[in-house]
Amino acid sequence: MAHKIKLFKIFAVFLLLQSTIIAQDFLLQGWYWDYPKTTDNNLWADTLRLKAQELADAGFTHVWLPPLSRASFGNSSNGYDPKDLFDLGLPAGGGATGFGSVTDLQNLIAEFNAVGIKAVADVVYNHRDGGKPENNPAVEGWIEGMTDTKINSGDQPFPSDRFRIVLPIGGATGYGSGTYYFKIRSKSLHSNFHNFGYKLYIQTNRVGYRNLSELSEDEFNNGAFNGGGDCGQGNNATELGRDMLATIDNAGCGIDEFALTVTTDDFFAAGDTLFIFLNNTGGSYSDHTVHGLWYDNGSFGQDIVNSLIYQTYTNFFGLPSQMGGMNYLNFKPNGNSTQLSGDFDFMWFFYDYDQNVQNTKDVLFDWSKWLWTDNGIRGYRMDAVKHFDYAFAGDLLDYLYDQGIAPDLVVGEFFDGNPGTLKNWVDVVSANMDADTKTAITPRIFDFSLRSKLEAADVPAIDVREVFTSSMVDAVGASGFNVVTFVNNHDFRHGGEPVENDPILSYAYILTNNQIGLPTVFYTDYYHRGIKDEIDELISIHKAHIAGATQRDYLSNNGGYYRYYDSGYETNTLLYQLYGTPSGKDVMVAINFANIALRVTHGVNTFELPVGSKLFDLTGNATSNFMEVDGNSRVSFEIPARSYAVWLETDGIESTPPTATISEFSGTTASGTISDGGSGIVSIEVKTLEGATITIGGNDFAQGQRFNTSPVSSVSITATKTGTSPKARLLITDAAGNQRVWFVDFL
Repeated sequence: MAHKIKLFKIFAVFLLLQSTIIAQDFLLQGWYWDYPKTTDNNLWADTLRLKAQELADAGFTHVWLPPLSRASFGNSSNGYDPKDLFDLGLPAGGGATGFGSVTDLQNLIAEFNAVGIKAVADVVYNHRDGGKPENNPAVEGWIEGMTDTKINSGDQPFPSDRFRIVLPIGGATGYGSGTYYFKIRSKSLHSNFHNFGYKLYIQTNRVGYRNLSELSEDEFNNGAFNGGGDCGQGNNATELGRDMLATIDNAGCGIDEFALTVTTDDFFAAGDTLFIFLNNTGGSYSDHTVHGLWYDNGSFGQDIVNSLIYQTYTNFFGLPSQMGGMNYLNFKPNGNSTQLSGDFDFMWFFYDYDQNVQNTKDVLFDWSKWLWTDNGIRGYRMDAVKHFDYAFAGDLLDYLYDQGIAPDLVVGEFFDGNPGTLKNWVDVVSANMDADTKTAITPRIFDFSLRSKLEAADVPAIDVREVFTSSMVDAVGASGFNVVTFVNNHDFRHGGEPVENDPILSYAYILTNNQIGLPTVFYTDYYHRGIKDEIDELISIHKAHIAGATQRDYLSNNGGYYRYYDSGYETNTLLYQLYGTPSGKDVMVAINFANIALRVTHGVNTFELPVGSKLFDLTGNATSNFMEVDGNSRVSFEIPARSYAVWLETDGIESTPPTATISEFSGTTASGTISDGGSGIVSIEVKTLEGATITIGGNDFAQGQRFNTSPVSSVSITATKTGTSPKARLLITDAAGNQRVWFVDFL
């Protein structure tokens, strides 16, 4: 039987989206730790290139790229082991890096430029890796000169996995076949290193790794022990190409002696080398080395320890780019004052730059300039700024500015949750910048303090209101212009580290609280967690209604306003109000971390929001579309469990809704027409859709999809009921750039 029904009950609110808005930047971290590398025939540079328009449409202004330089671990590396700084995928360097070839990068940058996105380079100023081996007398002096007194005063051993010891044999050296007695000892004999494990490995150019089972020292050695002749003891035999596991002695003379027999078949007689490696095995470093070396050729013996040469992989000359040359003098220790300890000088990663060496500065400064001038990079994410002199960053920015380079995004990664410590980095960097540089470049830092509280709130393991006081801005008075906020990144990738239960709740906070920093969205969260549409919507809301807001009031922050919770909990709720917006309209935000619905009557700030004001939910998440400031300066927030909503102050329901011409329908299907008497409809986006399918202009559209057209006065819509309580939320855009949100109830 045919029926006539009213298809739509429509409410409309102008969103006041103007063609010109207050500028707000949004950063996408455009990669993750295990992003597909070229070693597996993938091309991440092209993945991002193909997404450029989509990212620009979503509102992203900057995309952070992974480290781009040639890495020591090849094209399976993420790039934090930079080798050839100026090789971004050159054919001469082996072709594509893990990210892509230099041509792939150029194509990506060109596409970014075309859509208005700025590429942010991940730059490593702390360390370098993968140079050719070179003699390093500075490291030899550090190792050989270690004493108990130095250890007590704070000096640290040079990492055992970053040097090797060599002994030339054959040719005119006087050394060849025979037995070599290696005496391994902690140089300082300090008790800190007792029982530290290490692995002795020796090879020649002729005999390399033999893939044999590991040997282990025998300290007891049938009662003879293994301290060697100097200790009146025996020794253990070792072999070329085979690992020997041992520990540093804490008794007797503290020596492990290993006898290595070399035959004429083991080396090239015209000239060869014994390569000696002493890597620690327990994750920490000790100061063990070859304390003595006795060579017995069968006819006579001699102490040849002074013939040993210490080498590091710090020769960066002659690389394929033919640029960025360095040697051991650019790295610690090099004769300059250091203890190889603390955040600045401990060798946390690979070979630690000495930024106080002028040539080191020159190379790193030139590289930074080259990334801009020759490669189109327009921002810098500085890795591990905790581990080198903060003044270096200020000097770098002065140099760039003097070269006519003024990036609008320079952000340091300082892995520390103390907001005061983070702010101090910004303050010191700024203090080391010239006055003219500071007018053009603003250093920023990632807010790990806020991020740690957002992670805890996600569980929730805290009173989530602690989030309000955890940001650098709210905790220690930092400027939001010096801060970059984030939820997850590539370093939070193991179990229990990411914000992973409902990351959209954390994003709701950083994407609506405009005064606490520039927001970052992590690629994995954006594309792999099913919250892309929600993030896009929050960015759109921010740009249209929040950007430029000068004031914030944390309504639920431990009292001050009336509150009555009919459902939900104070300790799981964030309520805040943004005002001083360019439009003059206040914005309210509610985030519910609880597992039950939130229904709370709460006082609000009526400084610019008088009694009787109506606010409209822009997200469609709230239980009711509108809330009103009552005579007691209160509103009723109602949102589902583990959800959020954003309300905009509005002038009320539009007085003249569009006309809907309704036809008869059969069964569950009906059709209608939405008309616009102004500049004409140019798009209709299906923001939410429940219990129905919808056809716009003759084509089916799912939630998150958009109908686009040249300006028209009307658009046909067909709805088919598929469930109970069907409803939709449509975003209508006219040719003038104005937008309206339509809530549609199918009756």
